[in-house]
Amino acid sequence: MHDRKPRQQTTRDRAILIGRLGTIGGAAGALGLTWLFSNLSAAYFSGKPPTAAVVHPPKVPVAAAPVQKPPTVIQTVVHHPFGGPAVPAPGGTAPRPPAQGPAPAPPPPAAPVCHSTPSKPC
Repeated sequence: MHDRKPRQQTTRDRAILIGRLGTIGGAAGALGLTWLFSNLSAAYFSGKPPTAAVVHPPKVPVAAAPVQKPPTVIQTVVHHPFGGPAVPAPGGTAPRPPAQGPAPAPPPPAAPVCHSTPSKPC
């Protein structure tokens, strides 16, 4: 006669095996990641000076500070032959008065139409 294990015992053994394999796989993964990050940190953060030379920007001469001087004022004296005050030339930039006077006021509104009723005659 064959000695078969009961179904519950087989399920329990399989669950224990899966748990053990998961634990071993997790530990192996953690060790692998530790090894990887250890090698990366040794390669990139070893405390050695960087191998590439630092390039400094070129020196730019500093321009002299600008010197301020007063603007040149040009005055032109115009003598009019008749001795009176000068009349401004037409087409100046000053605003001109309107060509017409103001428009008349609008008429008052019309009286409302009376709607007479028996109780209220107009």
